[in-house]
Amino acid sequence: MIAGYLIRYHQRTQPTQAACDRWSRRLKIACLGYLIPPVVVIAIIQRPLSGTNVLAMGAIGVTCLLCGALLGRIYIAIRRMPPRQAGAFLGCASMANMFSFGGLIVFSFWKNDGLQQLYLFELFKHFLYFGVFYPWCATFGRALGQKRPSLIGSFRAYPITLIPIGAVVIGLVMNFVIHGVNALSVTLPDWLMSVNGILVPLHVGLLTFAVGLTLRPSRISSYWLECMAVNVIAFVARPAITAGAAMACLALGWIDMLGFRAAILLAAMPVAFNSLIPPALYDLDMDLANSCWICSTVVMLIMVPGMYMFAGIG
Repeated sequence: MIAGYLIRYHQRTQPTQAACDRWSRRLKIACLGYLIPPVVVIAIIQRPLSGTNVLAMGAIGVTCLLCGALLGRIYIAIRRMPPRQAGAFLGCASMANMFSFGGLIVFSFWKNDGLQQLYLFELFKHFLYFGVFYPWCATFGRALGQKRPSLIGSFRAYPITLIPIGAVVIGLVMNFVIHGVNALSVTLPDWLMSVNGILVPLHVGLLTFAVGLTLRPSRISSYWLECMAVNVIAFVARPAITAGAAMACLALGWIDMLGFRAAILLAAMPVAFNSLIPPALYDLDMDLANSCWICSTVVMLIMVPGMYMFAGIG
């Protein structure tokens, strides 16, 4: 991100900054079309999609993400935000950085047991991101003189979003074939499972560089209300609602105490990298998305000691 920002800062002519905006958009679309699909497929086929614990953790994850999206939509209605700002804010409120930051935190606390809870928690994440949240954000995107697309019509207006959706479908079919009732005796090669160890850091690196190309730190103060709202959703409302769902599942014996703690920690994650793609794809307010991403990430870093105490480490 710093490298991208330095390129923009040291070349502050109008043509160069316009080129930075174009390249930022191209990099984000490249991630959406080329890097995200294999990551999605490999993540889905790693373990069977069955069992009470699996479905319970997946359902808690869905509850977590949907409550963020609904609270974001309520805030948009209350503030009567302009469409370009509303679409960018909805993406920030809906998508949480569970895999990158969340994965690092749960792994540092509970090692592979923590990562297993992460995979279960975000079981249906990709379907929600690319099948619900992206087209929902697209309904706020409107170029001059064009009609705003409907939720379904957004796929026709922006067909590239069908690529990760196709990856979700392929992953689900492969999971059923490999792990289903009449599963084939297929052994996944070890190298395939390690591919995401390369693709995910590459994806994060390209996205953060693309963010730097469009970063305007001076604009953060213009969106302090939106930043505060995103932080309240991410670090107060979403964990509280998730805790209620996780506590109910714990009382019923569907998850254990590790799953309960992991669910609450994963719910308290900052704005996701994926939330920075819709503004570039649908011509939404990029400055608002960047501001919310930076502020929520800083707040999360401040909260890490509290997370450490909650996890009961040491």
